[in-house]
Amino acid sequence: MKKLLLLMISVFLIIESVFAQKSPKKLVLFTNVMVFDGISNELLKRDVLIENNMISQVSEEPLAIIASENATIIDGKGMTLMPGLIDSHVHMNMYKTCTLHELEGTTWEEIGARAAAFAQEMLAMGFTTIRDMGGAHVGLKNVIDEGTLPGPRIYAAGGLIGQTAGHGDFGMLTQRKGESNMERLEMTRVVDGRAEVMEAVRRNYALGAHYTKVMVSGGVTSLKDPIYASQFSDDEISAAVETAEDWGSYVAVHVHQDKDLGRALDLGAKVIDHGLTISEKNMKKLVKKNAILSPNLTALAPEAMEHPAHQDPNFPPTKKFMHLREESAEFSKLVKKYKPKIVLNSDYVLLTGVPYRQCMDFTKFHMAREFGNFWALQAMTINGGELAKLTGPENPYPDGDLGVIKEGAYADILLVNGNPLEDIKVIGANDKWFDAAPREQDVASIKLIMKNGIVYKNTLSK
Repeated sequence: MKKLLLLMISVFLIIESVFAQKSPKKLVLFTNVMVFDGISNELLKRDVLIENNMISQVSEEPLAIIASENATIIDGKGMTLMPGLIDSHVHMNMYKTCTLHELEGTTWEEIGARAAAFAQEMLAMGFTTIRDMGGAHVGLKNVIDEGTLPGPRIYAAGGLIGQTAGHGDFGMLTQRKGESNMERLEMTRVVDGRAEVMEAVRRNYALGAHYTKVMVSGGVTSLKDPIYASQFSDDEISAAVETAEDWGSYVAVHVHQDKDLGRALDLGAKVIDHGLTISEKNMKKLVKKNAILSPNLTALAPEAMEHPAHQDPNFPPTKKFMHLREESAEFSKLVKKYKPKIVLNSDYVLLTGVPYRQCMDFTKFHMAREFGNFWALQAMTINGGELAKLTGPENPYPDGDLGVIKEGAYADILLVNGNPLEDIKVIGANDKWFDAAPREQDVASIKLIMKNGIVYKNTLSK
């Protein structure tokens, strides 16, 4: 019996070895391309070799492979090869043309279907990684990662964490804590006090969250809280930070008020989402602490006043929005002076189809208009990749870098027709917003989209 067992083990090892030998690496070689690597403010002529899902070589000298069943050579025709884009503030489960209150009558079936459409929309725009800032757990991420559905990599915060009557308490006025549909579906968590904050953070990690988001000041879209309201006590914020750090991850804060921004930094928050009212004092603090700034810049664009929702000055969110703009007059000047690390933050909710595309295309354009193409491109690539790494051991994609073209990075790659350092429109940006001509899902100037070594789009022959 012992000899038979040893024989069986030997046979299995031989079979495993044979199968391993029959599974050669999948190779893709990009030639005749100019590379924007996410690091340098110039295009570099390079050949780029992909092995399976990783970038294995970036060479000044021409590389050569023999085309075969497992090896593909792609002639880039002089186009720009660059990292896939990263949007560091989205809400996948709020992709719907309605209001937040209408989500009260929406089932998971519809929310999930819309999130799946959102994922495909983002990938078609060139976004190979997104950071969901609340409302989504990891179900859709898992489906995408297993290859069942096309979509970007997803970093998820889990349920939004806010206080009673705070940003995140989206239930109707007649509903008490725990009664809203968004709470039942664990898209948002309304909590009060240290113990409830810790429980909410832990529950998110139990469901697969990669980092933590908490609300520390009022919001624009929520109806129960003024925009100027401070939210969560220092003890509550500390509870979130301590718990996230127990998991080796970090806390990002939704914050609009400068005083709340400063205390969040002091209490250990690593990422400031929004933060448009930041003072010079707190900008210095943010840079000194090496925290990351994730501002929704289009809120300050002159064109934002043309938003259909802001045509009624008595509409409560419009009043909040106007207050926010008035308090944020120094933002761009401070960013240009102190040069904090910035990531792209779109933060569009309750939009689908053409209106969503119009907003995203303008967001790319406005960031470049405000801070220059190179800065904008870094915000959409390498900076977003560095933010992803803050998740530490919770990082769902720990084997390579994101947002950069270098050896050891994931093979998340775009080929675009033109030089994005000179013309940001080649990545799908548009200088028009609400009056932009409707377009289909495809972005014509993005000729090839590869994520994790798999080509999802290739129109180089067109």
